[in-house]
Amino acid sequence: MKKMLYSIAYFVSVLVVMSCGKEVKTEKAIVKIPTSICGECANTIKTAVMKLDGIKNVDVNTDTKLAMIEFIPASVKVSEIEDAIVMSGYGANDKAANKDAFEKLPDCCRKEEK
Repeated sequence: MKKMLYSIAYFVSVLVVMSCGKEVKTEKAIVKIPTSICGECANTIKTAVMKLDGIKNVDVNTDTKLAMIEFIPASVKVSEIEDAIVMSGYGANDKAANKDAFEKLPDCCRKEEK
C-alpha cells in the first residue's frame, strides 16, 4: 500500500512539474516612439508598458526612436501597448501622445511631434 501511495505521489509531482515547465508563446513588437529623447523618456515608457499583463521585456532605444517589446499575445495586444505609451505622454506608431500626460512630462522630455 505504501509503495502504491508513493507511486501515485511521484506521478502527480511529475505531472505538476511538466505542466509548470510549459513554455508560453511570446511575440515581439517594434513600436515607433518618435518623441522619446532621453533616458528619462525611456524609463517612463518602460514603466508604463511593464504595468500591462503579459509583458515579458521592454527595450527602449531613444537613439533609434524604437521600443522592442516582448509580450504574450494571449494576454495583451499591440494596440494596448501603444495606448499605454500614449497615456504616458509619448507618441506610439501612428498614435499621438495624450496631451495631458505630455504636459506632465519633465521639460527635457517635452518634444513636439513633427
